[in-house]
Amino acid sequence: MPHLIIYILSPVFEIIPEAIFFQQTNLICEISCDGFSYIFENDIDKKFYGLSVFYFNNDEDVAEQLKTIFNEQPLLNKNYKQVVVIYTGSESALLPEELYKPGKNDLLLSTLYGDINEGTIATDFIADKKIYNVYKMPAAIHQIIISQFPLAAFNHLYSLLIKQKVADNDLLKIIFYRDTFIAVLLKEGKLQLVQTYLYLSGTDVAYHILNICKQFNLIDLPLQITGMIEINSDLHKELSHYFKNIFFGELPAGYEFAKDLKELPPHYFSHLFSFALCV
Repeated sequence: MPHLIIYILSPVFEIIPEAIFFQQTNLICEISCDGFSYIFENDIDKKFYGLSVFYFNNDEDVAEQLKTIFNEQPLLNKNYKQVVVIYTGSESALLPEELYKPGKNDLLLSTLYGDINEGTIATDFIADKKIYNVYKMPAAIHQIIISQFPLAAFNHLYSLLIKQKVADNDLLKIIFYRDTFIAVLLKEGKLQLVQTYLYLSGTDVAYHILNICKQFNLIDLPLQITGMIEINSDLHKELSHYFKNIFFGELPAGYEFAKDLKELPPHYFSHLFSFALCV
């Protein structure tokens, strides 16, 4: 007789709006290897009303954990104005428009990452940059998402990072997750690199960033940090040994935020709020 597996998942952060007008509200979801997050955005009022963040148990099946979250979160079963799903997986290839060949997507990703993991291949086109992003989502996870949100719009996180406005200077943007970080390098305002890295310690992070600086011949590179990192943490202190110009992300301008959202450190989710303005 098969064992019954029960997943109990509690949010790490949860700020639930007192009232939601669903038909005026956009549900923005992010799924990473670490967990699942969602925020509520009203683009008429230009206000973010709340969020929930879940971390996956690395020892359990991610697809089943995601299904549990959908079953246990009543607010994920409403009719929203729009549902947007942002996927952050590292199996991604960025191509200039002239090199993109639709019939070669599967071959491209298999060549870069192998074909062991079954997945659904999707493509984003960043029109103003004339760049295609070809990426793969795990098949089981993608199926659960489309079963929950059949009309959802999908975007890869790399695509949204490329869409964001940039200054004409050198900058390394870093988004920290629990076990990974995403680095976005701009040199003289031009995109040079978007890549996901694994890390176990601050030493790992410093090694990867110093290697990026060496590869692109950059000195005194400013770092913009967002995500799951504490100010004055061991990780932050390790980076401060090598980089003097470190600043934390802020909430995007032009939008209001619910009171409880403003009480969180702004850099925790500033990247996610910013992505909502790009979709």
